[in-house]
Order: sequence, then structure tokens, then C-alpha cells
Amino acid sequence: MEYVCQLRKPADTLEVALASGEAKVKCPLYILFLKAVMGGYFAALGGHAAMVLASHFYLEHHYAASKLAFGLIFSGALVCIVFTGTDLVTSNCMNFALLAYTMRIGPGDYAIRMATSLIGNYTGAITGAAMLSAGTGFFMENVGSGSPYLKAVYDFKLSLPFWRVIFSAIGCNCYVCMAVWCSYASLDSSGAILSMVLLIASFAVAGFEHIVANFYTLHAALMSCKETSFLTVYGSNLAPTLIGNYIAGSVIIALPIFLMYGRKHDENVTQTYEDTPV
Repeated sequence: MEYVCQLRKPADTLEVALASGEAKVKCPLYILFLKAVMGGYFAALGGHAAMVLASHFYLEHHYAASKLAFGLIFSGALVCIVFTGTDLVTSNCMNFALLAYTMRIGPGDYAIRMATSLIGNYTGAITGAAMLSAGTGFFMENVGSGSPYLKAVYDFKLSLPFWRVIFSAIGCNCYVCMAVWCSYASLDSSGAILSMVLLIASFAVAGFEHIVANFYTLHAALMSCKETSFLTVYGSNLAPTLIGNYIAGSVIIALPIFLMYGRKHDENVTQTYEDTPV
């Protein structure tokens, strides 16, 4: 009896990840920026819907239902990003680090492409916060019903010490990078979607910190809620979140993958980047 495997070998998946990173390095910078803007906007699109649903499950001191509701809906943002080929800086932490470890990208290109991806995601996420959340007024006091939930999320994120946010962000991007890795490994779209939903929902339930999600969430709070602080958002959350996400993608995930599979590849690798449906 013949069986069909719907999963790539890890060494094959590494080649897909490297090809994806190389495509981002070779494309014109304005295309990468546009893809990153759309990636940030998709994060805001998923984030807004997820927070609207979560706000209806929110009970003070009882967060499990709202976290699960958020995670299941927010995972749609990554599905949009992967299936449209747009850009997410947190997965680039893994992809570009793999390119660096395999000597396929120079330090100049690495810095420029990572910065372009970050700025593009920032632009798209803030645009989404302004249009979708502030624009609709759902999270504004006396306008929509979501204000208590968004303010509670804001207060929690800003209450954490700097070093705790770093560790939370490390945990988060391990989930995100593995979600993207699983989309590379899957040979069918349904498998990719299931992997992404499970892993993104996991980081949401864990309450971890993701830089692009926080670009949207915290700016939505700045635009919609009272008693918020621009400087506190950037100094107490966004800065340590970026540090932790970077450590997770480039060191904790990418380095072991390179050491395990990047220096000696299976001679029988036959699958290529073009084989993937996603």
C-alpha cells in the first residue's frame, strides 16, 4: 500500500524558508515595504475582529474565554499574510537569520531589509488602528461597548516590568516563527491553516507579546481610551517586545535549525519552493 506524505522533511523545509527569505532580499525595496504595510494592516484587520469578539467574553479577573476567542480569530491575520505572500517582521527574524547563518545575505542588506519590514508593519498596523478601531469608535467610551476590554488589555501590558516583557516576547515569537515554519512544511493548505491557528491561538492564550499585534493594540488604545501614555507605550512595551521577538526568531529558533539542518543537507531532497501551495 502506498502512502502519501503531506509534510516536508525539516531539511527541505529549511530550503523553502531560505528561498522565501532570498525572494524578500532580491525584490525591490518599495515592494518589500508595500508587502510589510499590508502585513501590518492584516494584523490590524485580524486584531480588530479578535478584540471585538473577545470584548464580549471579557469578565474582570476571568480572562480565559476572552483570550481563546481572541486567539482563534487573530490567527486569521497570519493566514492572510502567508496566503498573500505579504510580510511580517517577526517571521523575518527567523528567515533573515537563516540567510545570515548560511552566508546568503550581507550585513548591509540584512539591516536595510529588516528595518524596511519593521517600518512597513508599523505603518500598516497604525493605519489599521486608526481606520478600523478609532474610526468605528467601538473601543471609545460612550461610543462603543469595547472600551473596558481594550483598557484592561492596555493596563496589563503596561504593568509588566521591562525584563518580563522581553521574556514574554521571546515566547511569543517562538510560536509565530513555528507557525510560519509549519506553513512551509505543509504540502496542503488545510494543514498549514490548522498549524497556524493552533500556534497563534497558543500565544494568545499564553498572553505573550507580539510587536506587530502590539503596534495595533496599543495604538488603538492611544486613539480610543483615556489615561493612556504615548511614551510609556514605547518605552515600557514596544521596545522590550521588539528585543524579545528578535531574540526568539534569530537565536532561539533559527540558530538550532541552522545547526541541525543547515550545514549538511539530505542528498535526496527533491522538493523545491515552487512545490508549496502556500
